[in-house]
Amino acid sequence: MPYILALVTFALCIFVYTCASWTIRNPETPVWPPRNWSWTARIITWSVTIAAIGSAYQAGMTSWNEWNLPGWLRWGVGFPICFTISTLSSVAIVQMGLDQAMGANNALKTDKLFAWSRNPTYVGNIGLCFGFVILAASTPALIAAASLAVLYVAVIPLEEKWLEHTYGDEYRTYKSQTPRWFSVGKQTAVSKA
Repeated sequence: MPYILALVTFALCIFVYTCASWTIRNPETPVWPPRNWSWTARIITWSVTIAAIGSAYQAGMTSWNEWNLPGWLRWGVGFPICFTISTLSSVAIVQMGLDQAMGANNALKTDKLFAWSRNPTYVGNIGLCFGFVILAASTPALIAAASLAVLYVAVIPLEEKWLEHTYGDEYRTYKSQTPRWFSVGKQTAVSKA
């Protein structure tokens, strides 16, 4: 069962990437992000997200500590990574807004965490995947978390094309001033000219 759940996560990641890829290649008939943001779009988008993350979580829970890692490593390293990074990702989602985090076309977010990274939610989610693998300590958790992490990395160039198409020069300026992943230097929000 844990391997089936890991494969479900993998399949959902392929589905999401395919939808995003279709939209970039066919902007006149977008699949994701949806052209019209409605309750139907919210339900579909969040259902796929919850199913992918939920199946990854269950893959880890049903094969918990299959690798027999010591508790100090799992709880002393894996859990703090999960907690800290998921908090970072959650703050970024709140700063952006739930709908916009899932593809709604609102104002471009360039301040707060988004002044340090163009993708703070993905940075956080990738870190969360890493921490979860240490905490769950199992091969199904590794397969599921790696599938999600690869999706987060692979979808960024597709989203950047959509963002550039949607926000134009404002996004290009932001992109030139803010790193894709993370910067430890002093950052300022991109001015809205």
